[in-house]
Amino acid sequence: MSKISGAIFDCDGTLLDSMPMWLGMFTELFSTYGRQATGEDLAKVEAMTIPATCEYLHGELGMGGSAQEIFDHVERIVTYNYEHKVHEMPGARAMLESLREAGVPMVVASSSPTAFVREALANHGMLDYFSDILCTADVRDGRDKDFPDVYLEALERLGTSLEETWVFEDAPFAVRSARRVGLHVVGIYNDHDGRDENFIRSWADIFTNNYDNVSFAAIEAFDDATRRPNPEEA
Repeated sequence: MSKISGAIFDCDGTLLDSMPMWLGMFTELFSTYGRQATGEDLAKVEAMTIPATCEYLHGELGMGGSAQEIFDHVERIVTYNYEHKVHEMPGARAMLESLREAGVPMVVASSSPTAFVREALANHGMLDYFSDILCTADVRDGRDKDFPDVYLEALERLGTSLEETWVFEDAPFAVRSARRVGLHVVGIYNDHDGRDENFIRSWADIFTNNYDNVSFAAIEAFDDATRRPNPEEA
């Protein structure tokens, strides 16, 4: 049987149903600077940290007077939307409650700036569940979630073992990064974020639609003996 002694949560698309907000934000941002966001543009920035995205939009696409100007614009849009338009992912709070009741420590590992995440979780009364919030831009070399750095830093701060720490994620590339280093992964999927369902299924230890079939008890009952190898090892 499995055991969970620590949990690492992504925020956007995992705790909060905020991915449509981010898509709308990029569309609005591009429009502000007289451009139309293409699928290629959005794919390019999806895994990037926000500071790196702003540097890319200014430096490579020539948007805005500076990367800081773009960052300030992003902050205004996101702050308003987190407060007024974004909702919790169905079942997320019940999952957090069950972990807290079991005494499992939790941290957040996000690609969004820490200040954004802190405010978003505070607005939804979720901040107190977590002992720490990490941002990819602030960890080691600031690499995005195509790399496992932020999860390994979160693991260190939790002080729990690799084998007994679970990651909750919705982004396919992030699910893969966490699983590659041996962490257990709950892959969160919904039908409106445009994620690759089959990819998430292939890498996640537990796959769920909006937490509908995952719980503390389900994780504790997970049988490591039947754990599928990740697709690169199969």
